Amino acid sequence: MTTNRLSRFLAAAVGGLALLLAAVLPAPAGAATPAGCRLVSVPVTVAAHQVTLRGTLCRPSGAAADTVQLLVSGVTFDQTYWFTAGDPSGRPYARHMTDAGYAVLALDRPGSGLSDRPPAQDVTLDTEVEAIHQVLDRLRDGTLGGHAYRRVIGVGHSFGAGALVAEAARHGDLDAVVATGFVHSVGPRLDELNQAIVPAADDPVLRLTRPPAGYLTTKAGTRAGLFLDASGSSPLMRSAIELTKTTMTTGEQSTLADAGDPAISGAVRVPVFLAVGEHDDLFCNGPYLQCTDAAAVKTWESWFYAPETGPETYVLSGAGHALNLHRNAPELYAAIIRWLGGLAG
Repeated sequence: MTTNRLSRFLAAAVGGLALLLAAVLPAPAGAATPAGCRLVSVPVTVAAHQVTLRGTLCRPSGAAADTVQLLVSGVTFDQTYWFTAGDPSGRPYARHMTDAGYAVLALDRPGSGLSDRPPAQDVTLDTEVEAIHQVLDRLRDGTLGGHAYRRVIGVGHSFGAGALVAEAARHGDLDAVVATGFVHSVGPRLDELNQAIVPAADDPVLRLTRPPAGYLTTKAGTRAGLFLDASGSSPLMRSAIELTKTTMTTGEQSTLADAGDPAISGAVRVPVFLAVGEHDDLFCNGPYLQCTDAAAVKTWESWFYAPETGPETYVLSGAGHALNLHRNAPELYAAIIRWLGGLAG
């Protein structure tokens, strides 16, 4: 087996493990069963490079949905974030949404998960925004998955949320944005995260996939402390979050702060839902924003968005930065479903 094929196999095995765990979770009595999930490939241009992005497209049972949620994770996370249940007996985000009648496409960003790896310096906020825009075009014209979606909702976490906000600002072709773990603030542990970013080639989990130069990840053993609230997450999640981690690039690292530019969020003209964890000490609870309740977040974030966006705000109690990986994440999912149900169109 060649090095490239071995790398793909190992990456697929790690991602497939999380997908399998999500697929075998028991559904509550009377819950709808998704019509099916399948891996999809999307050719896009990233900088001057022709690359293939990969993701998992899931559809609800019954009639074809006219709305799809495009799910984009943060750096060092990939599509498994949307297929991992915070409670081992519960359902992950993707399942909640297909049960509610939405199609979902959980996309691996360029350079992450199962997607191709362009040169690290070329994977930046700007190039990812353009890649997302190309995926959006294919969702709307039916060339991705064989069904044309009338409405596309961007749902992101952390840097992925920032990329979707930037896409909505630049291209205006999302119908709404759900941004989780993304606020215009800094927390007391952000420097700790910055110091925990190391070359992926040296990581015990990722080095077998032969990460190229400039590909980074979090130092072994740091993820639970950075991304989870210990009291609000399962002890099993502390291991799972290490085993399912992926890469980020030096290009992303150099443009992380750009996602928080108020000129970007200020140019958005579609409804926005913002959600943060109460104990997200990477971006909350520092000198600017205390994430004590939704009203406090709304007061602060309203400075950065146009009035027509809302924005609607939500604080998940007892949660850290990786909201989906906490036991009470379904409370957030229910709030998102209610908000989406109230949107016009």
